[in-house]
Amino acid sequence: MGCRVAAVTSRSEKTGRLRALGADLVITAAETPEWGMKLREASGGIDLVVETGGPATFAQSLIASSLYGRIVLLTVQDHIGKSLEIPGAVYQRSLVTISRLFVGSRNGLEAMLAAVATHRLRPVIDKVFPFAEAREAYRHFQQGDVFGKVVIDSA
Repeated sequence: MGCRVAAVTSRSEKTGRLRALGADLVITAAETPEWGMKLREASGGIDLVVETGGPATFAQSLIASSLYGRIVLLTVQDHIGKSLEIPGAVYQRSLVTISRLFVGSRNGLEAMLAAVATHRLRPVIDKVFPFAEAREAYRHFQQGDVFGKVVIDSA
């Protein structure tokens, strides 16, 4: 759709898979702790950041953003009780819009499912668990090192 996609991953083992899925630029956070500036320099600034790391990664996402960029917070997983802090010096250099995204409506879900079917999109699946192993599926998900969706199959 004409967009360049950048991805930040926690482990270098995931970079090849991210590139295969279409990421134009992949940075490993463990190797480049100041990844926000590296992304900004490589791209001129990210227009839309999908932030999934919460307090641990938010400042770097803000640094990576373009002047009028947008940061969408999907989750603040495993950070209950921790504040999302915005470094004043970084925030003053941008006009970034920050918003949260919550679960949508039934109409939104139906529209998304129709688009998935129409365009034959296939989600990335990390692992499938039978229903009898639902607890193991949740443990696997909570360990935080998944690549794609964790599925519980009721069949």
